[in-house]
Amino acid sequence: MTYARQTGIRQPALRQLAEGQRAQAAAAFMVAAGFLFDYLTPLGVAAGLIYTGVVLCAIWAQTPSTAYTYAAVGSVLSVLGYFLIPHSAANEWIVLTNRGLTILALWAFAFIVCRQKAFQLSLERQQNELAAIQENTVDGMITIDAGGNILSYNRACTDIFGYSAGEAKGRNVKFLMPDPDRSAHDDYLQNYHDTGQKKIIGTGREVRGLRKDGSTFPLQLSVSEVRVGGHTLFSGIVRDISELKRAEAEREKFIEDLSRSNRDLDDFAYVASHDLRAPLRVIDNASTWLEEDLADVLDEDSRENLQLLRSRVTRMDRLLDDLLEYSRIGRADDHRYQQLMPGDALMQEVLMLVDQPPGFTIRIDPAFKHIQLVNMPLKQIFANLISNAIKHSETGTGTVDVTLQDQDGSWVFQVADDGPGIAPEYHEKIFQMFQTLKSRDQVEGSGMGLAIVQKHVQQAGGSISVLSAEGEGCEFSVTWPKHHPSAKGEH
Repeated sequence: MTYARQTGIRQPALRQLAEGQRAQAAAAFMVAAGFLFDYLTPLGVAAGLIYTGVVLCAIWAQTPSTAYTYAAVGSVLSVLGYFLIPHSAANEWIVLTNRGLTILALWAFAFIVCRQKAFQLSLERQQNELAAIQENTVDGMITIDAGGNILSYNRACTDIFGYSAGEAKGRNVKFLMPDPDRSAHDDYLQNYHDTGQKKIIGTGREVRGLRKDGSTFPLQLSVSEVRVGGHTLFSGIVRDISELKRAEAEREKFIEDLSRSNRDLDDFAYVASHDLRAPLRVIDNASTWLEEDLADVLDEDSRENLQLLRSRVTRMDRLLDDLLEYSRIGRADDHRYQQLMPGDALMQEVLMLVDQPPGFTIRIDPAFKHIQLVNMPLKQIFANLISNAIKHSETGTGTVDVTLQDQDGSWVFQVADDGPGIAPEYHEKIFQMFQTLKSRDQVEGSGMGLAIVQKHVQQAGGSISVLSAEGEGCEFSVTWPKHHPSAKGEH
C-alpha cells in the first residue's frame, strides 16, 4: 500500500471537466497574448517564443495528446507571424532562424508535456485503482503513521468497528482497542522505533477489537511496515472473526457431545454384554437341567422347544460377543494391533480361523508372501469376509479368491466368491448393524460381521466397497493404508 492518495478514490468527473476548461481558457489567453507580444516586439525578433506557454497549458488538459494540438496551433501562429508582422528592418535569416527554433521548441515542449501528462495520468489511474481496491475489499484495511495516527480507513472498517472514515481518520488507532492493548500500544510503537524489535509487524495474530457501541470482539490482525519517501507507515489488515470463533465453539461442543455420547454407548455396550451373559448362562443351564430332570415325561415337541431355547441363547451370546467387539474398535490395546507379520503367514492364520467345508476352495494370492501386514484387525477382516462367502453359499461348494494390489500408498485387498451375489439395492444395507439378507433361521449370524469390518477399515483410514449382482457372485474390495495409525494412544 502506498501513502499517496490513500484517502480518496476516483477524481469526480466535474473536477476533470473544470481542469479541461481551465486548460482551454489558459491556452486561449496565451494565444492572444503571444500573438500580441509577437506583433509588438520590435522587428518581430521574439518570433513567437511565448507560444511555448500555450503548450504548457496542456498540463491541465484531460488527454496528453492535447500538448501536440497546442504545439500545432503555436506553429501555425508562428508561421502567420512571419507573414503578417513587418520585419523589413530585421535580418531575414535571423527572423527565419528564430521562427524555426520557435517551432522546434514548441514540439520539444509538447513531447515533454505529453510524456509527463501520460505518466501523471497513469500514476493517478494506478492510485485510484489501489484506492478503489482498498475501499471495497472485504477485509478492513487501516494505514497509520509512525505516531499511530490513522491515515486511511476503508469501508469494511466501518462495518467492523462502527466508526465512519471521517470519525476515524486523524485519530490514534488505539481508540479501536480495548485495554490493556490500548494502554500498551504507544509504548509498543516507541519500543519498535527505539529497538526495531517486532511483536506484531510482519506476522498475523488474534487480538481484541473495540466497537463504537463499546462491545469487544475477536480480530485477526496482520501488520506490515511500509517506507515511502523517508516516511514509515504501518498497514494493517483486520478481519472480524466473531462468527468463525462462534462456529468453532459450536463445533467443539458438538464434537465433545458426540465423543461423550460415543463413550457412553461404548460403555453401555461393554457393560451390557457382560451383565447379560450371567442370565443367559442361567437360562442355558436351567434348560439343560430341566430337560435332564424331566426326561421321562417330556414329549418330542417339548424337547425341541428346549433345544430352540438354547439355540437362541447361543445366538444371543454370539451377538453380545460381536457387540462387545464393535464397541472396542478404535480403542483396542491388544499388542497384535502393532504386530507386523509376513502376509502369507497372516493368511495361514486366517485359514485356521475359517470353518472351510470340503467342497470349498480358498485361493490366496502368492503376492502376500512379499509384504508385511499388521496382525490385527486384518486377520479378523479377512476371516469375516471369507466366512461370509462360505456361510451364504447355497450349494455348500464354491471358490473364494483373496488377491491384493499395490495402489498409491495403499494395499487393495479383494475377496471374491462365486456365490449367489447381492442385489445392488442391498449394497449399503449389508454394512449396517444387525442387518441380514436372510432369516437367522436360514443363515446363523448376528448381522454385525460386515459392520465390524467396515468400522475397522474406516478406523484405519481406509475404505470398503462391494461389487455384486444377484446370481453373479460377490467381490469385496478393501483399501488399506500402508501406514495406518496404530492402536497406541487410541482410546
